[in-house]
Amino acid sequence: MIEPTPTPTEPLLIDTRKTAEYRRWEDSLHDVAAAAIDARIKHLQHGKKGDWRAVGEGVCELRFLQTGPGWRVYFHETNLGTLILLLLGGNKSSQRRDIQQAQAILKTLKAMQAAIRKQKAAASPPTGARKK
Repeated sequence: MIEPTPTPTEPLLIDTRKTAEYRRWEDSLHDVAAAAIDARIKHLQHGKKGDWRAVGEGVCELRFLQTGPGWRVYFHETNLGTLILLLLGGNKSSQRRDIQQAQAILKTLKAMQAAIRKQKAAASPPTGARKK
């Protein structure tokens, strides 16, 4: 009997989520810049970061040195690399301010997540409790 040849599976894409701040920035871009950035995000979803660096407090920066005024996208990778939060975008001229804002956005998101976890833990019954 001949074993069936396994079909190649498509690679899993890394999920991306956009903050409201990122969406506002993205909406302000002209078509050529938006297309270049969108193409780079698609590479990011396949695990190909390209030119990037960590900028502190869990925030990383994608750099677009060949396109426009030095576009930057600030992101956070979470859930063991299965989720990328697109926090904010900017360019070289606003880089310092953008990094601080991206770090503040991430800190707020983490605080909200911790509050939700705490609320869920308080609402659920303790595990391992015996009935009498």
